[in-house]
Amino acid sequence: MSTPIAGPARADGIAVDKGAWATRLVFLVVGVAVLVAGVGYGLETDAGLVGPGLVPFAAGLVTVVASLWECVRTFLLERRSAGPDATASRIANTVEASAPEDLDNFGRSTLQRNRAVVLVFLVLAVTVVLTYVIGLLLALSLMVIALLVLIEKKRWWVGLLGGVAAFLFGYLVFGLALKVPLPTGMLGLI
Repeated sequence: MSTPIAGPARADGIAVDKGAWATRLVFLVVGVAVLVAGVGYGLETDAGLVGPGLVPFAAGLVTVVASLWECVRTFLLERRSAGPDATASRIANTVEASAPEDLDNFGRSTLQRNRAVVLVFLVLAVTVVLTYVIGLLLALSLMVIALLVLIEKKRWWVGLLGGVAAFLFGYLVFGLALKVPLPTGMLGLI
């Protein structure tokens, strides 16, 4: 794994990862900007239908909440690590950082993580092409199945269940409740 960009140690000896904090704050600012832009586009139309700004507003809101959550969580973890067990924690982190195999929390090597990224982009590209043929809902359902089975290495029935859940969610929320016209593709299935 990469080494964090640590700033000077605080008075209690704990180094602060400035790069991670900068990333969190950038996501927070981007989330606020998207949230405000969504409100500017309008959350609903004059006819009471979904407006063009609802999805950006929702995406911005999720980004802001996730960024704030991560900032608070990290702040509390850093404060906790400054306690009496801070020395033991620093020693454990040093030993972990010097491990010969660069494994992540899920036991994947750098090569496996890089393959997963390439596979995700391939699955997304195939999904875009399939959207023009079989429609958005079916293509996204197949994408969820592929991601769960190929990338996350779940059992086939878990992938199928996830795909069916994604289809039902998309159909019920966007198709029925919000009455959003969804692309049906050349075959015009759904």
